[in-house]
Amino acid sequence: MRVTLLIAWREYLENVKTKGFWIGVLLVPIVFFIIFHVSSRLATATPTRYYLLVDQSGQYADSVESAIRREHQRRVMLDFMRYLQENRIESNSIQISNEPANQMDQLIDDFSNDEVAALDDWLSNGGLAFALQMSRPYLRADTPDFEEPRPQFVAAVPPPGLNLNAPPEQIVETLRPFLNGEQRLQAGDNQVSLFALILIPADVGSDIVRPAPVPTGMTDDTSPRGVQYWAGNLTDTRLSSAIQTSINNAIRQQEYTELNIDVDAVRDVQRTRLPVSRLDPGKVAGDEQVSLADTFRQWAPMGFVYLIFISLMQSVQYLLSNTIEEKSNRIIEVLLASVTPGELMMGKLLGIGATGITTIVAWLGSFFVFIRLYQTVETAMIVQILDVLLSSDLIPYFVFYYVCCYALYAGIFLAIGSLCNTLKEAQSLMMPLMMVLVVPILTMSFIAQDPNGTMARVMSWIPLFTPFTMMNRAAAQPPMFDVVGTTILLVVSTIAVLWLSGRVFRQGILRTGQPPRILELWRMLRKRTN
Repeated sequence: MRVTLLIAWREYLENVKTKGFWIGVLLVPIVFFIIFHVSSRLATATPTRYYLLVDQSGQYADSVESAIRREHQRRVMLDFMRYLQENRIESNSIQISNEPANQMDQLIDDFSNDEVAALDDWLSNGGLAFALQMSRPYLRADTPDFEEPRPQFVAAVPPPGLNLNAPPEQIVETLRPFLNGEQRLQAGDNQVSLFALILIPADVGSDIVRPAPVPTGMTDDTSPRGVQYWAGNLTDTRLSSAIQTSINNAIRQQEYTELNIDVDAVRDVQRTRLPVSRLDPGKVAGDEQVSLADTFRQWAPMGFVYLIFISLMQSVQYLLSNTIEEKSNRIIEVLLASVTPGELMMGKLLGIGATGITTIVAWLGSFFVFIRLYQTVETAMIVQILDVLLSSDLIPYFVFYYVCCYALYAGIFLAIGSLCNTLKEAQSLMMPLMMVLVVPILTMSFIAQDPNGTMARVMSWIPLFTPFTMMNRAAAQPPMFDVVGTTILLVVSTIAVLWLSGRVFRQGILRTGQPPRILELWRMLRKRTN
């Protein structure tokens, strides 16, 4: 055992003392931090979109412009809610009139439950000016001024020579070079690109779709109908969605007026809602309400599965490359002069396993440092999520399945490394195993949605998939038969794989030439060794 630990310590130091190891370890949290920081500011980095509105009907221009203003106010409200939550004083530390605080709490509550209703209240109460005045007594003294986001959609001035009363086809042909980026519009002192053309023909009313008692027949007419939205960017649908919603609302209001229906009453009815309480039958009486923490706990095992997969891929890569390198450099012959193949194999498994654990600890440590130094609304939620994880029973599951998964796959990869002289030779043997490793990742979301379904239960009893699948099912309280049965099968399979891998390792570690064929490998497994 002492020799095995010495080999494990040697393998561990060989990896953790290299610059490449720490660069690879720190690269993951650095990339995560950059993505987290950049993604929270992508909204403000989005370029200004210039659009051109041509309303030949004269009925919907105000609705379109109102929708664009509403979209901007929605972004202002979102940013202000984040600003308020980051800089708000704790309510128990202030002694001020409760009326503004109640209004502010109501706004935050509406924002959390019904963003549309919250935006309506935001606009009806005066928008940002009212919100700033209301919240000023409840902000910290060192709170910076709120920076209103710039409008993302700005009306452009039509190019000279454009006849707004021309037929729609002619207008489109005139503006096509601007929409394709071949020409640019003048906006003040700058030349800007035309993002979208909103064209509302004069006869757009004839295209309004109303419920019919009998479905109408299909038509072969492929010409544009209704409002024409021309844009080369097919991924940013915010403007088109806002326009579609606003114009349809305007049409419905016209219908209400013609039918003598009170529009305000209809609006109040549309905002009426009945909350749905999500309850968990597995919780104790009086505590059945499903919270955000409960929801996250249900999906959290997917994060552990990813962590197992990433750490496993890194560990077995070190194991494979170190074994092949020592074999090709004849270092393995020197080691085997002092230790047995079994001691060498177990030392490598323990040493590289400790390297994988060091990687996980380094990731978690850098993550904790990040959330302590970079405190925002998002990181505050992450802290709450971590508290949920640490207080749950998922950690013991993770430790057990990580150890078994590493031992199972490390034994296989170590056997592959003992049979190959170069990494190129190992790639052909690794490919089938890599395909097996991808399967639990591809099916991970499906198993999380149906953790006790047929697919999840079948994959749980396949030893190569058991660590990933059972970890993914851990929060769903799988049947005790599955937990106990798969655990026994996994432990037995891991011991069997390590034993068989030891046979291959002892016979293949000093082997030269081409890797053995399947029949020869089978003979290695059956051959008795001293």
